[in-house]
Amino acid sequence: MAGKGENSARSEEACVVSAAGREYLTAMLDVLVYENVLVAWRRMPLGGYMIVSHEGEEIRLTAQQAEMWARGAFAVYLALVDQRRINPRIPGDTTQN
Repeated sequence: MAGKGENSARSEEACVVSAAGREYLTAMLDVLVYENVLVAWRRMPLGGYMIVSHEGEEIRLTAQQAEMWARGAFAVYLALVDQRRINPRIPGDTTQN
């Protein structure tokens, strides 16, 4: 049986992972905006997110949905870069086509 100290440590660990997950999602969304995949994004109340498409559509998502969407969009973006169908704008990239 776990003691109270163990449960507290597990709760703190879950919060750290959650904070790290939010930072990772924020970084992915920022790169997608910088690379012109998205127009904009912002955090919404209660932990949600809103992303703005190039068509002007505002899409409201839960944090879990936003993470899934961002991972998919990022995977497509990276695939297009790998296929040399688009050129990344990230500073310092010296890849020659």
